[in-house]
Amino acid sequence: MNAELVSSGVDSEASWSRPPLSEATGGLLGGWWECTLGRLDAGECARTPDTVARAFEATPDSVRAARELAAGAVEEWGLAEVGDDLRLIVSELVGNACRHAVPEGRSPEETRVLLQLRHLSARRQVVCMVADQVERGPVKVEAHHFAESGRGLGLVAAFSRTWGWDPVRGEGKIVWAVCGGED
Repeated sequence: MNAELVSSGVDSEASWSRPPLSEATGGLLGGWWECTLGRLDAGECARTPDTVARAFEATPDSVRAARELAAGAVEEWGLAEVGDDLRLIVSELVGNACRHAVPEGRSPEETRVLLQLRHLSARRQVVCMVADQVERGPVKVEAHHFAESGRGLGLVAAFSRTWGWDPVRGEGKIVWAVCGGED
């Protein structure tokens, strides 16, 4: 599918829903978010058998590095069929965090963006989660046909099974998307 031809208004339909946060055990996002891996400093990376996390500076170079991390993770997990969609989603979510989530008065180099990928092996899915330090949520806009930006969240919606965001009181937010799985 040519990403340039996907309407920014396309919404993906989820075939299942995640547990509500009130039912989460051991963390945020229905237990997907690994809190201990959320304490990394910029440049640090950590892994468990089903999770990989890395903290980045909020700079443009971080988008490429995040995409490479995602590609390596899906290869390790034997999910090559998820790779292209996941790389696009990681690019959009990390790029948005680097572009729009630098707190006032801080430089991008002083701002941490955290990527966590969780392998949901039973479903052959990967959850991509990007945390930043700004509580303001992402805004999906209707981009004009010739606009040079504004289609990112539409692409995330089109190439994921479901996506959303959750505030983390006093610490920012986590934007997440689920890739792969059986239809």
